[in-house]
Amino acid sequence: MTFFVEGLSDHRASETRVRRIGDYQTLTEAIAAAQRTIEAFLQREFKAGMDPKTLFARYQEQGEYPFIFRDDDKTFNVPGFNHLHYAMTRCTELCGGRK
Repeated sequence: MTFFVEGLSDHRASETRVRRIGDYQTLTEAIAAAQRTIEAFLQREFKAGMDPKTLFARYQEQGEYPFIFRDDDKTFNVPGFNHLHYAMTRCTELCGGRK
């Protein structure tokens, strides 16, 4: 089975853009690719002293949302990865654990 990772961006515009991030043989590889996509955005946007809520709000407004699909067409955004949960957790970690 193949897992496809696609990123949605410009979600606040009238037309959302979709980018193929990659095709992976395992769900573990697909999740890692989705996490790297979020991580790259957060690292780029993070500034010393930033509040996690501010960083997370920036992700929600401007970040690329990765979704994972299986090649059998039976699952929309496979279970096992939630981009918002991952981004929120990483924002808290990057900002020193402050809430």
